[in-house]
Amino acid sequence: MESSLLLQRYRSDRRKLLELLVSTNLLPAPALASLDLDTISADYVLECIQSGGDFDPSEASRRYREGLDYPIMINMSSGRFYFLLSRPELSGSPPVRIAPQVGMETSTSHPSSSAGKLDNLIGKGTGKCQIENAADTSALNLPSQPAKDAKALSLGLPSITTELSDDDMQQTAYEVLLALFILSRREADLFQDEKNGKNFRVSSEQATNDELGSLTEDCNYSLLEISEAISALTKKGLRNFTLKMMHKQADVPRITLQLLSVICSSDFLTERSYVRWQKRQANILEELLLHSISSISVTPAKLSNLISNLRNNRIAETLKALRNYAAELSSMPGKFGIPHETLYWTESYHFNIKLYEKLLSSVFDVLEDGQLLQEAEEILAVLRLTWPILGITEKIHDALFAWELFVQFVQTGELKLLKLTVVELHKALSCEEGDMMGQYTSSLSCSVVASGGRRVLNLVDSVIFNINMWCCNQLEDYHLHFNQDNCSTFQDLLALACLTGSSFPYECAEIKYIRPTAENLSASKLAHMFVEKSIGATYRRVLNFLDAENLEKDHSLVMLANKLKAVAEKEYTLFSPVLCQQYPEAGIVAAVLLHQLYGKHLNPFLEVVSHLSESTIKVLAASNSLECYLTYILHSAYGEKKRSPTVNYIHPYQIRSFCSPLIAHWVQTQQNNILEWTQRAVNIEDWEPLSNRQRQAASIIEVFRIIEEIVDQFFSLNLPMDMSHLQSLLIGIRQSLQAYLLHIVNQQVDKSLLYPTPPALTRYEESVNPFTKKKPVEHLMLEDKTMNQLNDLTLPKLCVKLNTLHYLREQLDALEDAIKHSWVLLQTDDGQIFDVAKDDLPTSSGTVEELFTIFDDVRRRAVCASDMIVDFIGARAIFWDLRNSMIFSLYQGSVENARFEIFIPMLDEVLDTVCDLIVDLLRDQVVSSIFEATMDGYIWVMLDGGPARVFSESDAAMMQQDLNVLKDLFVADGQGLPQDVVEKEARLGEEILDLYAMKAETIIDMLMSASQQIPNHPEIKKPGRRSATDVDTLLRVLCHKKDKCASKFLKIRYQLPRSSDYEDTTGKVPSIGHA
Repeated sequence: MESSLLLQRYRSDRRKLLELLVSTNLLPAPALASLDLDTISADYVLECIQSGGDFDPSEASRRYREGLDYPIMINMSSGRFYFLLSRPELSGSPPVRIAPQVGMETSTSHPSSSAGKLDNLIGKGTGKCQIENAADTSALNLPSQPAKDAKALSLGLPSITTELSDDDMQQTAYEVLLALFILSRREADLFQDEKNGKNFRVSSEQATNDELGSLTEDCNYSLLEISEAISALTKKGLRNFTLKMMHKQADVPRITLQLLSVICSSDFLTERSYVRWQKRQANILEELLLHSISSISVTPAKLSNLISNLRNNRIAETLKALRNYAAELSSMPGKFGIPHETLYWTESYHFNIKLYEKLLSSVFDVLEDGQLLQEAEEILAVLRLTWPILGITEKIHDALFAWELFVQFVQTGELKLLKLTVVELHKALSCEEGDMMGQYTSSLSCSVVASGGRRVLNLVDSVIFNINMWCCNQLEDYHLHFNQDNCSTFQDLLALACLTGSSFPYECAEIKYIRPTAENLSASKLAHMFVEKSIGATYRRVLNFLDAENLEKDHSLVMLANKLKAVAEKEYTLFSPVLCQQYPEAGIVAAVLLHQLYGKHLNPFLEVVSHLSESTIKVLAASNSLECYLTYILHSAYGEKKRSPTVNYIHPYQIRSFCSPLIAHWVQTQQNNILEWTQRAVNIEDWEPLSNRQRQAASIIEVFRIIEEIVDQFFSLNLPMDMSHLQSLLIGIRQSLQAYLLHIVNQQVDKSLLYPTPPALTRYEESVNPFTKKKPVEHLMLEDKTMNQLNDLTLPKLCVKLNTLHYLREQLDALEDAIKHSWVLLQTDDGQIFDVAKDDLPTSSGTVEELFTIFDDVRRRAVCASDMIVDFIGARAIFWDLRNSMIFSLYQGSVENARFEIFIPMLDEVLDTVCDLIVDLLRDQVVSSIFEATMDGYIWVMLDGGPARVFSESDAAMMQQDLNVLKDLFVADGQGLPQDVVEKEARLGEEILDLYAMKAETIIDMLMSASQQIPNHPEIKKPGRRSATDVDTLLRVLCHKKDKCASKFLKIRYQLPRSSDYEDTTGKVPSIGHA
């Protein structure tokens, strides 16, 4: 109540302000005196006074009418206040839908030319797409739902010539509905006390008076948004309308005249309200009567004068004349002879249709956008009461209701409204009318924009046409307007466009790229056109985006290919399944278009490329990826064997044939690089372990890092390759690893150089004269180069080399598996390119498995090098590192004074060093080599130990004890070598010890029986080549046996010198030689 009083005070103050301005003569008095002060803008008057400009009455009225669309504002020092016509506390919660983006408008005019519509899509006047973040194509698609510019939707009805606003039409619609409800003999229910509850459901055919009365009450407040005061006033004016319409057909002029005759200024709170109400009624009469004046005997001037008198509040003297004219028009027959038809059906159809649109809008919930009221069916049943006076037929109702549903969908994006629109349109299209009704419907003409000009259609066709145009406007760029979230909307819009498009051949620009086959239906052609236009629009947006971006990181063709592939993925996964329901080749058309559009940019680039630079690789890879995906789309629709007619429009990029020589040259360059880097790494290698965990050399890590980097680069090219390229890559890897192995092998020394030179054979005999000059035992000195090599081949370095070779074999296996896997993936992704069959692709002979046998030679060489080093480690440890403690000291002079006790700790230290350095998988192999070399050294002491080593039969027991200690050391209580391996290696030594335990005569007999012809100069055998029963072994046992019989035999048989004639200095001389 307080707000109502404040509003009345504001209106009173405004009128007083204008009267004051008139009295001060700041403006010419006649300028304002002749006008209704309640219909001019006070703000405009003040502006004219402040600026000293001329006062324009029409502009003052226009400004006032514009102000009616906005709340009344009061500017005060504490802030700005405005008045609401409704009560906000009763309005409920605010709408939950997302507000439309500012500035996003979509033209609803039919885009007949591609230039005009693409300007709006790309950004008119800028030439650039307004995008801040475009990491993917979603940044190019700004709207997330159809545009909501509902004001631009129009049926093209003739315009209302009078100043009737939307609110005026809303109130008039309520008056008409209420009047017809009264005429339906339910007047008494309208004036009952208002009921508390309004939740009800009634049948469209059988409704009680109480229920329909409640329905009308509900129309007052929530449906047609009519105030309680206006509702009561209207009911008062129509109270006796039923009596006056006895045996007469009601129409809008008669309802208006009835209200004018009953309602007066005293029924309103202010004079201004009454003037506005009266003016609205006058405008209604002018709109309806003047349009039909040619049918009655009255001049337009006379009728205009009567209506002018009505506006000037001279009601009594004009109502009678206007009532007579209205009665004359109402009594005239219709043009088509339809029951209940009046002249107003055809003469004022534009007014009737707009009035019925207002009535149809009452089925929507004003508090929740996009929702129909629960009582929608009942409301529609009541609205049927207006059909006879508004000229509404079943078909017209279905079409107009479909139109209202569609407009609400455009405003709110509510998908249910779109589905209902399809249902109502199906009803309208399937509704069959008789000849007279059909002629009447066809007479209701509307003017629509089509193909750049205007076209006249009947009302139903106008509804269908305008819905079709709006749908097409969205679908011509569906990539912009739709995404995953509103794909259902896209599907229903497409169905609606095809439904409405069947009534009108789509008038569009000529299809540029691919023409559909002649047997395609209109829906297929429409879907075909949507694909072409949307792909074209999206493509141009991408180009504008690329022009606006700073392309420093990637080549523009790379970004273009990636963007178009993203478009293709969205097309294939989101839109094609829907489009193919109307046009099976929709996905194929999109793929072909994208292939053609990108090819226009790629072909000039390929003409100037001569080598694989970084940017070239990216462009070719992106281009190939795009073409492969487009090929996948094609094959998904038609299969690899069946050709689509659309492939006739495709010219493959020929990326494979273009890249083949470039890739071959690139691989050759990498081959040289790998070999150079490998040689550089191994030349600076010091063969020190990386760490306790990584016991291999640093160089092999670097070599495989280089190889893996090249392999990664090879497969990261993402270019089509054949087996010749893979073969070249494998050959380059093999060459580098072979060079690495060759370097290791070349550093090795022949282990035969480690063995001491066996001294001359002698027989045991003590010297009689201690002062006799003795001969020295001769030794062969090694060259300095060989000595330097041996000094570099220390046990730790040899262990690191072994670990490195083991690591090489393991990494080579892993590398081979990785290359095979990457190659399979590459061949899987490298699909068939359009009409190029896979059988036609260039390949090398043999399978991939056969190709990888290239690495078998590397494995063989690595195994051979490992075996060589393992053998050398044992010989190096015993015959070089421990030569003084074992080879030259063990049993020197006598067995009792130079036993194994001195040698065992040193040997144990060597074993600890080796086990700490070698990897676990190689430990037993290396320890076995050391044990084998130890036994060789032990046998060398017993057979080639020189003149200072002689053994009696009693010494054999002590020597056997030493051998047992040695075996126990290597068995290590089950933690070392297996017992059987140790026993096998020690068998020859034990057999030789058994010979020393025998009598000399027995050994001589064995020697004589072993060979009938004993050479005069027995062969000197290397360690590891002996046998306990061969002639050489038996002879040397006799030479070192402390026995006179043996000495005598050797003197007579072989003329060997006495051992006392030689001075054995092997324990003092470090140099060794070979035989």
